Amino acid sequence: MNSFLETLKQLGPARLAIMGSVLLGLMVFFIFVSLRVSSTEMNLLYSDLSSMDSGAMVAKLEEAQIPYEVSSDGTRIEVPDTEVGRARMLLAEAGLPNGGSLGYELFDKQSGFGTTNAVQNINALRALEGELSRTISTLEPVRSARVHLVLPQRELFARETRPASASVALGLRPGKRIEQEQVAAIQSLIASAVPELKMEQVSIIDQNGNLLARGGESAENQATMKAEELRLKNEQRLIQTIEDLVGRTVGYGKVRASVTAELNFDRTTTAEETYNP
Repeated sequence: MNSFLETLKQLGPARLAIMGSVLLGLMVFFIFVSLRVSSTEMNLLYSDLSSMDSGAMVAKLEEAQIPYEVSSDGTRIEVPDTEVGRARMLLAEAGLPNGGSLGYELFDKQSGFGTTNAVQNINALRALEGELSRTISTLEPVRSARVHLVLPQRELFARETRPASASVALGLRPGKRIEQEQVAAIQSLIASAVPELKMEQVSIIDQNGNLLARGGESAENQATMKAEELRLKNEQRLIQTIEDLVGRTVGYGKVRASVTAELNFDRTTTAEETYNP
């Protein structure tokens, strides 16, 4: 023991300080490595999930005892990096994710023998609804979509039949809004895919219950709604411009402007013919 202390004294304070720094650095390094190895690194499994898919996938992961983390809005699921491959294989076997709806693969899961015409018609309707839902969900502001079609059956000797109609429930992405042109595009898409369905018979709402398009409205009413939307946009633009200009003088946040805009949508068509004999 005495010889060890003598050796330390011979090294001097400078060398002892260097040795202490090296030992401290090694301790910190080994602690960092051990924590890095012991901690579980999570990796993305799937994103942009519907609530239906998310719930079904969580149930499957719990059944397989695979750790997971779900985002606060339920649209993202993460699993340990080493379990990503196994989790995706497990979910693929269960047909997940499927976007919350079945498309034409519905017919791949059944045999045509012993199936009545009524069941075939119902499955065809469900498949068409699923395909339309998937197509609408590909739009940039749309996270999920559900389509419900009402196709009245033709009855013998009936003079009048109810027109076909459709309703669409959209789930928009956080912070996103859908433009009126996109709403009209969805109506046109569904009307083109469903026989004897007119655009005016397609109703659309968002996840907050806001009515984006009212079914049964005439083209004139839809034009009125578009004109109202343009008026509101113009008012907001003018309000923002006024508040920015005045705010530079009196200070931002100290100005509140109000604008009532009147837009003139009247059109004048002039036909003119010029003869030069």
